[in-house]
Amino acid sequence: MARLLCVVAAPAMMQIVGSQYVCPSGYDDKSDEPLCTGAMPSTCSLQTCCDAVPTCSSFSAAWLISQALGAGCAQDTKFFDLKTLSAEVGGSQAEADVKAACCTPFAEAQCSDWNARSCSSGTVVVATNTAPADGANGMTLSQDKFQELCCVTEPETCSSFSAVWLISQALGAGCAQDTKFFDLKTLNAEVGGSQEEADVKAACCTPFAEALCSDWNTMSCSSDTVVVPTNTAPADGTNGMTLSQDEFQRVCCITEPQTCSSFSAAWLIQQALGAGCAQDTKFFDLKTLNAEVGGSQEEADVKAACCTPFAEAQCSDWNAMSCSSGTFVVGTNTAPADGANGMTLSQDEFQELCCETPMKCKDYTDDVDASVSQTTASFFVLAIAATVAA
Repeated sequence: MARLLCVVAAPAMMQIVGSQYVCPSGYDDKSDEPLCTGAMPSTCSLQTCCDAVPTCSSFSAAWLISQALGAGCAQDTKFFDLKTLSAEVGGSQAEADVKAACCTPFAEAQCSDWNARSCSSGTVVVATNTAPADGANGMTLSQDKFQELCCVTEPETCSSFSAVWLISQALGAGCAQDTKFFDLKTLNAEVGGSQEEADVKAACCTPFAEALCSDWNTMSCSSDTVVVPTNTAPADGTNGMTLSQDEFQRVCCITEPQTCSSFSAAWLIQQALGAGCAQDTKFFDLKTLNAEVGGSQEEADVKAACCTPFAEAQCSDWNAMSCSSGTFVVGTNTAPADGANGMTLSQDEFQELCCETPMKCKDYTDDVDASVSQTTASFFVLAIAATVAA
């Protein structure tokens, strides 16, 4: 007798790029040939492949105190720049190295660098504006200059007018005067000019003829259908500002698509009993849970969308099997069934096809197109086995 694996999951097909694990800023490659914790790229990490190198963050506490005492960056009419906290400090991390990586001239300061300053009431700071020091020592900025260079009148947005204008619309005023509606999608839009009625209308009102389904937010779809918010749904009422329920249903609502997920519970049980996908020497593939089942969702439609031949199985599909000590599963390797019934895989064949020693960091490849990560796939795995004749 043999064990038939009935339920499997595997990562989606991937596009592999890269040739080694790339350590990010602030880290260097480990010496020698470091190993990942398994045979898959997903087992390579910062911890296994990289050593931390000092960054400006490592020196910030001491150097900020030094600056306050007129030392450190201040010796060169510069400041310890908090925007450089993640920058690497090269060389031997001597004082000159820290200054090169972490100090910025006061003449090149931005408004955000004067973080002890604030704008006057009714104005807000523009953090990225240039704000060089204007003090006699070249290291201070007056409040008046900060206000001039860094502060602007806080812009009014449609959100500021929404409460009043929604009430006005309900009374036939505001946007409604022009056969338009106060568009909640514009809440973050800036109202220009002097924020008069015309300015609000220009920024916040949308013609009912250009309405989307999401704009009719008091309407809903009938049972078993779902709204498509981005569909166009212009008003159809005689006043040009209403939409009938029939028209909303027609233009905004679709039958909720059935996916393999909708059939998974029943079909997993069927497979365990030798029915369902197993009738065709296939397995119900959990990678297809989000795939739409077309047609009338009959058995043939489910099989077409959700079943995968055992001959096309990958190592991760044989999720009840494991590698011998010291070797690890390479989930994306091809591992077709080798049993007489075409639906089983021997342990020896699994070990040969699927198991490898830990990957070296230098052999790492980047899975850029993986729609389901190895971790995600393993989360969905449910192993159900049935005893069948080999």
